[in-house]
Amino acid sequence: MTLRLLVLGGTRFLGRHFVEQALAAGHRVTLLHRGRSAAGLFPDAEHRTADRNGDLAALRAGEWDAVLDTSAYVPRHVRSAAAALAGRIGRYLLVSSISVYADFARPGADEDASLQSLADPTTEVVSGETYGGLKVLCEQALAQALPQACLIARPGLLVGPHDPTGRFTWWLQRLRAGGDVLAPGEAGARVQFIDARDAAAWLLTQAQTGNVGTYNLTGPASPLTMGELLDTTRRVLRPDARLHWVDEDFLRREGVTPWSELPLWVARAEAGLHEIDIMRALRSGLVCRPLAETVADTAAWAQAHDGPHADVGLSPEREAALLAAWAAAS
Repeated sequence: MTLRLLVLGGTRFLGRHFVEQALAAGHRVTLLHRGRSAAGLFPDAEHRTADRNGDLAALRAGEWDAVLDTSAYVPRHVRSAAAALAGRIGRYLLVSSISVYADFARPGADEDASLQSLADPTTEVVSGETYGGLKVLCEQALAQALPQACLIARPGLLVGPHDPTGRFTWWLQRLRAGGDVLAPGEAGARVQFIDARDAAAWLLTQAQTGNVGTYNLTGPASPLTMGELLDTTRRVLRPDARLHWVDEDFLRREGVTPWSELPLWVARAEAGLHEIDIMRALRSGLVCRPLAETVADTAAWAQAHDGPHADVGLSPEREAALLAAWAAAS
């Protein structure tokens, strides 16, 4: 069955993969975007230009079987889109985040775990402190507007080709460079992320089946450790790279910032961030491709299209100094 799909966003990362797969499957796709990011993509789709902070007159005409919203960051975005589309859509799929959860001290958080709340629910300042709470409000706004026709996806870290954040990609670039590589914490610590192409395929499946509800959307399907991730990356990209596992307490004493200076690494106190329950998504059709495929494809894309992200990861000088200090301390 050919679907009529509306994508709010669709030219950067997750939405880009969704549109590509939807068009390949023969669906009719309309994109609403600002025309700023790769606006020339997808000539076979209908393009409408609008800024969600302004007038949504571009959505006044048309009917769609499903809407995928990849670009809502404040609840006003959801309320205005739902109001503009009232009576002309079948289902509304909202991309939220696992950042909605109140804490990650314990592993195994499912979709019913406690959520964040904002001290000021009227704020529209998106920051590290407000992002999760604002996504909670986006979810609530959708549930109020379309209680019987909404699907809420809560992705973990999205990785793969066209990733604008550089977090996962930094590790690929670092291991490809070879030499002595600082590996943070414990090799057996769990890690979770999902290839954006797999997340897009799952979202397209949900649009086709008509599923509703809330789903944690991360991967892989089977538990993965940081050691397995780095070993696989090394094997695929640079087998002679040398991993040096450095204790978390030492890194914290040295002022190393989890997640930003060493992407994907989180402190033991927040280990639950990488142990989210994804059984509901797996039962509804989530399939995660082999890690080696994600590593190879992302590395090839990064090498062809992307340079190092200056604001992500340790600098070579900082890494070398930490490794020397760790060797001396050990």
